[in-house]
Amino acid sequence: MTTRRTFLFQVVPAVAAVTVLGNAALAEPKLSADNNPAAKALGYVPDASRVDKQKYAKYQDGQKCATCTNYTAINEQSGTCTMYKGFEVESGGWCNAWAVKA
Repeated sequence: MTTRRTFLFQVVPAVAAVTVLGNAALAEPKLSADNNPAAKALGYVPDASRVDKQKYAKYQDGQKCATCTNYTAINEQSGTCTMYKGFEVESGGWCNAWAVKA
């Protein structure tokens, strides 16, 4: 026979674990040129200071995902981009689709 106390000690930790693990499973994967062909084609780099300035002459110092119109912040370090649905991008990253935020 299950008592209320036994039930609470078994169910509450299980629900908490599912909630924590479920949120981690729902997190979007980090974007890289290796896991997304569009990122490769657009020259995405997670650190804008590493942009190949000869290959991407459009790049200007100070451009980064956090200042792009396509970017929506999740936190200070990362966010989402309309160019890369289902992936998390670095706020300090850059790609050739960068456009000034209005």
